[in-house]
Amino acid sequence: MLLIPQPKQWQSLKDVEDYARACIEMCGPPGWSVVWDRAVKRLGCCKFNKRVLSFSRFFVESYLQKDPELIRRTVLHELAHAMAWEKYRERGHGPAWRRACCELGIADERSVCKCDDFAPPERKRQALYALCHAETGEVYRYYYRKPNYSVRRLRLSYIPGQRDHTLGKLRLIDLRESSAKQ
Repeated sequence: MLLIPQPKQWQSLKDVEDYARACIEMCGPPGWSVVWDRAVKRLGCCKFNKRVLSFSRFFVESYLQKDPELIRRTVLHELAHAMAWEKYRERGHGPAWRRACCELGIADERSVCKCDDFAPPERKRQALYALCHAETGEVYRYYYRKPNYSVRRLRLSYIPGQRDHTLGKLRLIDLRESSAKQ
């Protein structure tokens, strides 16, 4: 097992970036770099073809004081991907990645982490349309752009597992018009 240093109290993105670079230098995959991205749906990403570990600026800014351990584990999680790629040419969360996690001291690491939404309000998209039941008003799905559903197609559509209840009873609602009426 590699002895990865515990990070000092992080105050900025630069501190996290320095920690990630130090981990890369210590653990070995040479030629890898650290970059920031504007992702709002994931914490980090390992880009094998570019040899880059990418981290969400929004995530780190949001969790810097709230949960620095989650940031540390995310850095090591992505570093484990780089190590698995360099040693075994294996992507994903398979056996090589698990071995790399053990080497980094995060043997209990999971492949997916659910956390609070960390997107800033100005980056959050509002749904524009909703697919709902014409009689009950129950919403089955939201859309961020208008789907290519014709009225005829909607009459022939149903929600899987709820055919008897939804066949011919679906309608598409423009949420912009609904909110303007209220």
